[in-house]
Amino acid sequence: MANYIERLKNKIKIKKFDSEQPIGAWIFVALLNIVGFAGYFYLKINNIQLNS
Repeated sequence: MANYIERLKNKIKIKKFDSEQPIGAWIFVALLNIVGFAGYFYLKINNIQLNS
């Protein structure tokens, strides 16, 4: 049981940010997600249906 808890902690633990990864790409992805969610909520608020 202790081994299971230790493995679970290792999976959940936040990994250290890799400095090799381009920060600009992550900012783009985050902004794209924000725009997508904003569009989704805009469509829901205005009762716009995209399906036929």
